[in-house]
Amino acid sequence: MKTILSSWRHHYAVRVSIFLITVALIAGMVGCGQPETEYTPMVAAGGGHTVGLRSNGTVVSVGASDNGQCDVGNWTDIIQVAADGWHTLGLKSDGTVVAMGLNNYGQCDISDWMDITEVSAGTWHTVGLKDNGTVVAVGGNDAGQCDVGGWNLA
Repeated sequence: MKTILSSWRHHYAVRVSIFLITVALIAGMVGCGQPETEYTPMVAAGGGHTVGLRSNGTVVSVGASDNGQCDVGNWTDIIQVAADGWHTLGLKSDGTVVAMGLNNYGQCDISDWMDITEVSAGTWHTVGLKDNGTVVAVGGNDAGQCDVGGWNLA
């Protein structure tokens, strides 16, 4: 036997169904939270050391560490690594940069860098690309390698 709902019961059933679907969608979205940072494993080679970025955002290094360029064991939340013969760089997911190694030309003076999306290590200098497309550099500038103040790569 087929049951036919009255018009008001039909509207009530539709409204309850819509309400329950909405509640389920909201509960699903609340359960999602913020996505975790994705770490892409990578390697970088310095003059006498090698650096690796693990998939959990930590860093490993082997080789020559005469100037502390391999002292990266406590680095976390790193999304990119770079290395040259004398220093090692790590880009953190919050856009800041960490550095270890020889700093005789100021190539590790990156503590005030923010909003960085990419880093590169030169022999005596460090270069960073900011999220707005501008470029920053510190360190030795005997050949003009840090003269990037007017650059915008956006």
